[in-house]
Amino acid sequence: MAKLSVVVPFFNVEAYIAECLDSLRTQTLTDIEIILVDDGSRDGSAAIAHAAAESDPRFRVITQDNQGLGPARNTGARHARGDYLAFADSDDVVLPEAYEKLVGTLDETGSDLACGGVLRVTDSGTRASRIHRPAFKETLQTTHIREHRELMRDRTAWNKVFRRSFWDQHGFVFPPGRYEDCPVTIPAHVLSRSTDVLGDAVYLWRQRPGSITAQRTDLGNLRDRFATMRVVADFLDQHARRLRRRHDRVIAETDIAFLLEAVASAHDLDPFVELGRSVLGWLDPAAVERLSGMDRLQLHLIRTGMTAELREVVDFVRTRLPDRAAVRRGLFKPRWYSDYPFRGDQRIPQELYDAEREMTLRGRVDDVRYTGGRIEISGHAYIRWLDSSRSDLALWLACGDRRVNLDITRVARPDVTADSRQSAVNHDNSGFVASFDPTCLDAAGTWRLHGEVVARGVVREGLFKASSKGGDRLLPPIPGPLCLHPELSCDDGLMVTAVEGCAGCPDLVGGVDRLEWAPDGTLRGLPGAMLVSGPESRPLNRDLRSGTWRVEVGGQPLRAAPALAADLPAPRTNGFQEMSFRIGPGNAVSLAVRPALGPDERGRYVNRRRGTARRRGPLREAALFDSYGGAQYSCNPRAISEELARRGGVDLIWVTRDAPLPAPSGVRQVLYGSRAHEEALTTSRYVIVNRRTQPAWYAKRRGQFFVQTWHGTPLKRLGSDIKDMPYGQRDLYEDLDRYSTMWDLFVSPNPFSTPIFRRAFEYGGEMLESGYPRNDLLFRPELAAGVRRRLGVSDEARLVLYAPTWRDDEHAGRGRLSLPFDLGRAAAALPEDHVLLVRAHYLVADRIAAHSGPRVLDVSRYPDMADLLLAADVLVTDYSSAMFDYASTGRPMVFLCPDLARYRDQVRGFYMDFEACAPGPIVSTTGELADALRGLDPGAYKQRYEAFQAAYCPWDDGRAASRVVDRLLKR
Repeated sequence: MAKLSVVVPFFNVEAYIAECLDSLRTQTLTDIEIILVDDGSRDGSAAIAHAAAESDPRFRVITQDNQGLGPARNTGARHARGDYLAFADSDDVVLPEAYEKLVGTLDETGSDLACGGVLRVTDSGTRASRIHRPAFKETLQTTHIREHRELMRDRTAWNKVFRRSFWDQHGFVFPPGRYEDCPVTIPAHVLSRSTDVLGDAVYLWRQRPGSITAQRTDLGNLRDRFATMRVVADFLDQHARRLRRRHDRVIAETDIAFLLEAVASAHDLDPFVELGRSVLGWLDPAAVERLSGMDRLQLHLIRTGMTAELREVVDFVRTRLPDRAAVRRGLFKPRWYSDYPFRGDQRIPQELYDAEREMTLRGRVDDVRYTGGRIEISGHAYIRWLDSSRSDLALWLACGDRRVNLDITRVARPDVTADSRQSAVNHDNSGFVASFDPTCLDAAGTWRLHGEVVARGVVREGLFKASSKGGDRLLPPIPGPLCLHPELSCDDGLMVTAVEGCAGCPDLVGGVDRLEWAPDGTLRGLPGAMLVSGPESRPLNRDLRSGTWRVEVGGQPLRAAPALAADLPAPRTNGFQEMSFRIGPGNAVSLAVRPALGPDERGRYVNRRRGTARRRGPLREAALFDSYGGAQYSCNPRAISEELARRGGVDLIWVTRDAPLPAPSGVRQVLYGSRAHEEALTTSRYVIVNRRTQPAWYAKRRGQFFVQTWHGTPLKRLGSDIKDMPYGQRDLYEDLDRYSTMWDLFVSPNPFSTPIFRRAFEYGGEMLESGYPRNDLLFRPELAAGVRRRLGVSDEARLVLYAPTWRDDEHAGRGRLSLPFDLGRAAAALPEDHVLLVRAHYLVADRIAAHSGPRVLDVSRYPDMADLLLAADVLVTDYSSAMFDYASTGRPMVFLCPDLARYRDQVRGFYMDFEACAPGPIVSTTGELADALRGLDPGAYKQRYEAFQAAYCPWDDGRAASRVVDRLLKR
């Protein structure tokens, strides 16, 4: 009999299950059995599971028809023979020592249940799970949910080990359906005699596109979620009534947020209001009292069925919430209220608008350094929602009942206003520099930085934390009568630990391989090797887009020495980008890249004032181009720009989001949001764009001519036509009345598109049915060799371009490009002269995994899709508008559409019968794709291809840009 049984159900997780099984195979606790429950998988998951069982006798595979995760776990539990029982999800990873630690503590204490911390794995990195963090701040043995009530947040099954006798005694069974963990885990916490809590992380929880957790605002998901919560609430009423309020408070702080998130994006509010009223009917009313005033206002409107008012509030949250400050009411006992819609309406309780609790102190330490014999602290502080222009500030260090006041100099910090994500108040005066003599800390212990801000009669006091830019940092010790160890923490703020008996810094002299110097001054030797290296620098020959980039060496995080962490290089500007180093947990180094906008150019506060500025002066004979919000030099704007360049007489200006664009000489580039962009946008006679990406403050001036080209023939529903789709992106149809009235000319590629564009974008202006200028390039075959040369492929190679569209239902999950086929297998199945190009849609191109190899190229960062279409011999796509462009070449196409029914009927919807019109084979698996590519028959789809060209390519002749410019210059 094994010590521990681990149950792993799986269903269609071919891409992830091998990593999960490897993590179980390499557990430091080896006396385990792993029960793999095949819940009717249809992909390669079963083969991977059976291979694991063949190579390791600890693995067993049990097969059943698809019943869902809960029943599959129950099946595995029935077959388990260990003294202890655990569960793991097949797309996650169990950390190597997890089960040794969890089983070990149960052996030691005799508790019924052990649980550990969780790390969340996303495409942007790995960090502590926000949901689990409060329950796992420290290790607590033989505790209980009645004592450690944060365990009410510990609702997952897979970070736990159960004593099997305890499991059987209470007959735990996972229910069918979604959110099956809670009806087992919370009762287990309540019924256990005692629980062991490990502060260490034991589990890596993966967020993947399309998972249940990634679809948390889906109406069906929400109904299942709250139905599960109700089951747990009923259990607590019967077995632990004193925990019911805590349970409901956790729901209010976590699950209610998903409901309000869904309300914010829903076109039809009624079903969400109905669900919300049902939930609020059984939820403890006191549970929502700690929520923000805006959340409480929306819940009140839901509870009372005021749907029209709720819709107005939702629109306010989306567009104007950051633009409202608090207002003061009352003469003798004034109070502050949120300036939200319906304030003063007698149907709505006034206390919902009370803002005093939300007017919190925001005190941040941006830098700490030891200079000239003094410790210098720089940072900023303000009270949320209150202007800082006349605020007062006091700072002090405190240790127990001892207090040391700090000298303060106020400094201008316009960057604080710019980064505050609001436009209502000014925080330029919030900055400070404080300093003190270290010898004034005359008592051993931990000294913490406190502060008090007074603004407009409101007083707020609290600890000052580290800013997110600097992160947690351990600074070099400062010798003296007391040895001082400054530490900067995002959670605990600035702490200076004063230790007696450490008059200087010790010399590290041989005899051991490695030394550890603890913050309390203790020096101890540890076994191991010391890695010694000298200074080294290497150029970074790579374009980095805006974002935070991890710095790794050999796959491991690069960590800064304490001395470097305390004195980071100042931000540097390189062209259109500002780059700065940041230090994260464990002194891990990252590089933050953002557009090089000054504090007077960025932020809502500045942009709100831009929107109210009066524009004077003549318009210039200039054209401003914006392709995909400044992300590319490409598409229809590129073709029109190059046609204007050939004719001359118009200055050409391009907007870039951050890095310089590969535009030809003679084109001026301006950074999106800069003063140069503002000047160009408000003084250029022509504005040519392919999306609705103009700044919110922009209003077209009299005499300007605005051209909207859009960026594809619409197979997928657009604009106002997707309001009733469950995953419809609001930015595709919101504010159409403001944007579409600016457009003077809309470029349509074909007669099919014209009425769709008019209706979907609610556009009543001039349409120019000219063909797409970007497709002119496809009629210049002599340029294809240059594209191949830039890609590094030979003229003889046969290029297969895979270019899928994006998925609305996965967009919010920030996932990488999720390939619906085995890339390596597909490439291997093609003849030797074939090269597979992978091109992600521009909305996910920054998040694509790096697929590369001798016959596979990731071309997602290639500047213009039109070049790739020109060079490609075959196009593989799904529902992308690239099919309409490529059709003008007459070359073969294959359509890889494993999710056709779902995408068509639930996600986006189509404007035509795609299956009847597709000018090539539609396939759904890797094998079918390989077969289709190997057996392409030009004649098989000849009639359908010609009909497709006639319907969607009638104007494609290489002169569309010329027709657009003719119209532009004849205005």
